[in-house]
Amino acid sequence: MIDTTRSLADTGGPNDGGDSGRYYHADPSWFEENNLSFEDVVRARMCDTCRARIGQEVEERVPVFDKATGRMRFEVRQSTYGSDPLKCIREHCGRAKNYIHRDMPTLEAIFRIFLANANAPMTLDQVREQLAEWCPGGGCQWLLLPSDMVERLVQHDTHYGLRQTEPAAAS
Repeated sequence: MIDTTRSLADTGGPNDGGDSGRYYHADPSWFEENNLSFEDVVRARMCDTCRARIGQEVEERVPVFDKATGRMRFEVRQSTYGSDPLKCIREHCGRAKNYIHRDMPTLEAIFRIFLANANAPMTLDQVREQLAEWCPGGGCQWLLLPSDMVERLVQHDTHYGLRQTEPAAAS
């Protein structure tokens, strides 16, 4: 029987065997090694609204450090919408209703959490916290799985390039 009384964010003590010190991400090199395009796989997870805009010329405000004044300023640059699919998902799709839904396979939901966070390294506890936000009221299959089973799923993934990595350096 699955213990659903514990909070999904509970990490226990330092020796609980949890993943609190292990960070994961979708490894772009895994896709290359498997003759796949990480960019194409990510683009396929864009919402319909963003996919319809792919290729449109858009203006972007880009922060630029001004050495003369020692301050940041913004420049407006022309770019092609969708040229950075992770950015599109982070800024739009990852906030759209049904980007992640309760009937989605567990690893697909986890993969989309990484994409919505610009593929930044995260612990599985952090991933579960974000999954819980997509499933108000609980009951989603991926929240009912024990943490150790989710960790095994991620460690044995053969479709999404989910791999252990180092935490992002603090800026």
